[in-house]
Amino acid sequence: MRKQVLRALCLFCTLAFLMLPPACAEESGTPDQTADFPQRTWMEAFDGLHERFSAEYAFTDWKGIDWNALGSLCRQEIQSAQEKEDFQAYYLALRRYINSIPDGHVGMSSVSEIDQQFVSGGFGFSPVLLDGNGVIANWVDETSEVYRAGLRAGDELLTWNGQPIAEAAAEVRAIFASNAATQEDAMLKRMAFLARAGVGDRAELSFRSTAGQMVSVPLTAYEDGMITIKKTYPVAVVSDRLREMMLGIDSGAPPLTGVVEYEILDGNVAYIRIWGELDADLTDSGITPSTVALFQNAVKSAQDEGCQGMILDIRNNVGGYDEMAAALLGSFYARETFYEYQSDYDGATHARVIQRSMPDSDALMIRPADTVFTGRVIALINQKCVSSGEGLALGIKNLPNGETLGYYGTNGSFGMTGGQAWMPGGLSITWPRGQSLDANYQVQLDSRDGIGGVAPSIRIPMTRENALLVAQGEDVELAQALAILREN
Repeated sequence: MRKQVLRALCLFCTLAFLMLPPACAEESGTPDQTADFPQRTWMEAFDGLHERFSAEYAFTDWKGIDWNALGSLCRQEIQSAQEKEDFQAYYLALRRYINSIPDGHVGMSSVSEIDQQFVSGGFGFSPVLLDGNGVIANWVDETSEVYRAGLRAGDELLTWNGQPIAEAAAEVRAIFASNAATQEDAMLKRMAFLARAGVGDRAELSFRSTAGQMVSVPLTAYEDGMITIKKTYPVAVVSDRLREMMLGIDSGAPPLTGVVEYEILDGNVAYIRIWGELDADLTDSGITPSTVALFQNAVKSAQDEGCQGMILDIRNNVGGYDEMAAALLGSFYARETFYEYQSDYDGATHARVIQRSMPDSDALMIRPADTVFTGRVIALINQKCVSSGEGLALGIKNLPNGETLGYYGTNGSFGMTGGQAWMPGGLSITWPRGQSLDANYQVQLDSRDGIGGVAPSIRIPMTRENALLVAQGEDVELAQALAILREN
């Protein structure tokens, strides 16, 4: 039986498999994909990891990864940590190593106790980069030092520790965030973590107050439950419930009942949300519903209701199976259309080989479903729409009646997962082994030189007004898409 290719956030792959039907789990990998180094010394384990990672990684040439330089630098740090028997130093060295690869499919498990030493403190405000490069606080804690000094939501932030704030953010190493594949996402992560530190750490902020005064204030980081992150996009606006369920995080949000959600909005506009391209029993019923069937039923209902427009919400889409993404797109394509070639790493020959994607074709094709929706479709996207979710975004954008809308583009990580290593300390590191190729056999969607993914064809600007609405949880993207479809 042909191996199905799973695209999902690498950090979540192991957990995601637990939610999939047994048949899919059995088909999703080969025995040589996982390397086990837990019993080795830190140095031996790193050498084994580096050899395996650098050989298998799908985008060394595409992204211009200098493995020799990267390995040499990290090896020195690992050696120093081993000599001192310093687990924290070993862990941080690995995090810097992994974070150096601009790929959202490259990930590493976390040690929360260590992470919190560096990021559990906030300074009472959330910095947001506006279109045009200005930076404001879109939210301010009214009990904080900085509020008492006069900072209010909407005020312009000028310097951080004496440095222009955008420059200061550009120097932040956001190693405790997931890897950023694009320049856009990297800057968003750096800006968010600029205002994170260890509890008790000190910094100095200057800002222009509402009254127009220049104010400089010394600040001390305090435990805040990571609220400065929670007040920025997308956390403040878009639910990430499927990722949270995969990771066992209880955010207090209602549990999901299905991977597909459907409703008719005012103006007879269909709204379909897809959390991922995978089948999952989210209610522990013992029955795993077909995501493709759920989606096709929703599209048929929209057609039967006479909906002239549809919003396809794939923000925070976690990814999943390529075959499923192509099947979902069949609800919008009246003719068979190319989706991708799949090039995977062969552990036996150490070569990349085009996989047979369908019984009658090397290429994975979009084939029309029984019901094809021909009205206008707007896909809502963001930087946490990753992997096969990005395939959906591309497929919608390529339609004559399709558009993508959002503040930001998709993640820019479209490789095929599979590489994994277990390291001393219970750490797991994952990476993509396979590539998605376009009809000309060129890498598609994966970022290069910081550019990749699917850009919004309708870009919502991150203005001061919109940044303030984000902090209040207002879904401007959905409102804009709905307004556009109602007008038509």
